[in-house]
Amino acid sequence: MKMTLFLPLLLVVLSVSTDQTEALALQQSFSPDVHAALREMIASLTEQRLELRSLKKESAGNAAKFESQGAEIEKLKKQLEVGQVAFSASLSVDDRRTYGPFKSLSTLVFRHVETNIGNAYNQKTGIFTAPVKGAYHFEWYIGAHGSRYGAGAMLMKNGERIFLAYEKKSSHFGKSSNAVTLLLENGDEVFVQQWPHSTLFDDHNHHTTFSGHLLFIM
Repeated sequence: MKMTLFLPLLLVVLSVSTDQTEALALQQSFSPDVHAALREMIASLTEQRLELRSLKKESAGNAAKFESQGAEIEKLKKQLEVGQVAFSASLSVDDRRTYGPFKSLSTLVFRHVETNIGNAYNQKTGIFTAPVKGAYHFEWYIGAHGSRYGAGAMLMKNGERIFLAYEKKSSHFGKSSNAVTLLLENGDEVFVQQWPHSTLFDDHNHHTTFSGHLLFIM
């Protein structure tokens, strides 16, 4: 009777032991797969993070490039709006005159306007006003007739003395000139003033002149 009861119990114990062994074996066989999957996920996330950083850098570079291109486009728009700027004028229209001497600097009004493209030069005031920020080139020539006075003319920028052209002839005729390239802001004023205690000469041949033009926009 006891033997009969023991055999089923033994079978149950053996069955449970067999199930635990199989479960342990299954767990051991599954663990490497899980670790491998985790490693793959980590590697994939790392790669995606690096790609994201690369995309951010590329995006920042493209933004800077677009900003630079935008600035160039704005310059071109200004160039189209302003157009070309150039002028050339002489002190006398067609009469023979000696100007000065004056006790202090005196702004010269070049009345005979040969060229005024862009209308930046005002022939009533003798002042050139920059229509846009850029590099401008200016030249001025002065005629000196025989006199005890010298002949001098100073280029001015917003009231600041830039360069002087000067000549002194005790007899006969002479000329002097000077030139300069200036960086001007929109609205800056450039003009020529006669040097104190000097005389300038001009006639229909236009010896005393003032010219300038825009080189390029900044």
